[in-house]
Amino acid sequence: QAILCLHRSFEYSQKNAVLVPAAALGVGGMLLYWLRSGRKIKTIDMGDGWWGSGERPLKGKEDASIRPFKIETSDKEIEDLHRRLDQFRFTPHVEGAAFHYGFNSSYLRKVVAYWRNQFDWRKQVEVLNKYPHFHTTIEGIDIHFIHVKPSYVPHGRAVQPLLMVHGWPGSFYEFYKIIPLLTEPAKHGLNEGDVVFEVICPSIPGYGFSEAPHQKEFDSIATARIFHKLMNRLGFKEYYLQGGDWGSRITTNMAQMLPQSVKGLHLNLVFIAKQGLGRLICTMLGAYVPWLVGFSREDARRFYPFMQKNVYDVLRESGYLHIQATKPDTAGCGLNDSPVGLAAYILEKFSTWTDKSFLHKDDGGLESKYSLDELLTNVMIYWVTSSIVSSMRYYKENFAKDPDLSVHNRVGVYVPTGIAAFPQEIVHVPRVWAKDVYKNIITYSYMPRGGHFAAFEEPKLLAQDIMQFVQKVEQL
Repeated sequence: QAILCLHRSFEYSQKNAVLVPAAALGVGGMLLYWLRSGRKIKTIDMGDGWWGSGERPLKGKEDASIRPFKIETSDKEIEDLHRRLDQFRFTPHVEGAAFHYGFNSSYLRKVVAYWRNQFDWRKQVEVLNKYPHFHTTIEGIDIHFIHVKPSYVPHGRAVQPLLMVHGWPGSFYEFYKIIPLLTEPAKHGLNEGDVVFEVICPSIPGYGFSEAPHQKEFDSIATARIFHKLMNRLGFKEYYLQGGDWGSRITTNMAQMLPQSVKGLHLNLVFIAKQGLGRLICTMLGAYVPWLVGFSREDARRFYPFMQKNVYDVLRESGYLHIQATKPDTAGCGLNDSPVGLAAYILEKFSTWTDKSFLHKDDGGLESKYSLDELLTNVMIYWVTSSIVSSMRYYKENFAKDPDLSVHNRVGVYVPTGIAAFPQEIVHVPRVWAKDVYKNIITYSYMPRGGHFAAFEEPKLLAQDIMQFVQKVEQL
């Protein structure tokens, strides 16, 4: 009997040896799954909004129709512009100023002369109308967008919907050079696997041909929700997103809001504003032992000297931000009344945000990357729509709630993410820091050249990076 008991005891202990670890593994696995899934399902509440004039109507559904739209101009509009340009009051700059004081006034005189005597707005309106434009009403305001489908899809190729979102002081026009590369890649020597896109480029409400919100507190969350509604209205259940500047913030919010609808997120600017002792130590150590804090050699090259690149340069380039985040309507009045003031204010950003060294050039290096026709077309979109004030207000609405643009960083982005880090971008965010928010980085590319306006300046480089990213996501 003792031997039998001993045998049973041995059998029981053997079962325990298997069952206990198995149970522990099971419970641990469930706990890990619960923790992971708990993190994954944390999203930004979609909510709802009304941005039309007056109170939201109690009855009746919103007009959900998609209406074709065409940009138009008139003799009266052009004559008014010419009259104002003729009255331009020239202010001499100090000797050797280049672009250190802002837009160099001697070069501005040349730009104004070109604008007045050679720039053909009617011709540029035809250029703008070469892609199909539409309007649709969402949350009480008219949303403008262009929607470009590939003219030919080779057999076996899947067409991927891609929403591309601009920033300030840009517009939907920034994407005109990259659209054909994405919709007809083979024609332009871009044969990246089986990826072909149909591209949707909306104007942020208050920018260009999208109606300005009539109510306060229209921020990036409201924009993200409206753009999800737009894509849904166009019949898309899943889609890719791409953005820089405000477009980066908006598309990131879209991924945080409805991750199930976002197949992938591609960014050419990342907002990370995490502070604290750990980040300070990381910054200090990174200057001497970058590998110890997860920086690559290229990260270190772009990030240091820290004070120059992350404090002095940022302070110099962000004066406009403080105005627009506090009292945008005051400065905006002058810009909305003077085409020359508007051009100087906008085009100065296309100088130093494209290449920091352009600060030292008398012409701001503007024509080394863009044509005057391209630059003035972007300015004209603001001018003819009187949208500079409402575009500036976007800073007030976002920064008033979130002064360092970090509140949404508490919600991780788990959709596949691609980051294109351009060397002349205003700030550089190393991959190891981007991972604080973007938990599923599929591609992180150190771009060989280019700055803030990537699609406008380096369309082929950006198109290649988007395609390679999407191709990887599709193979997952």
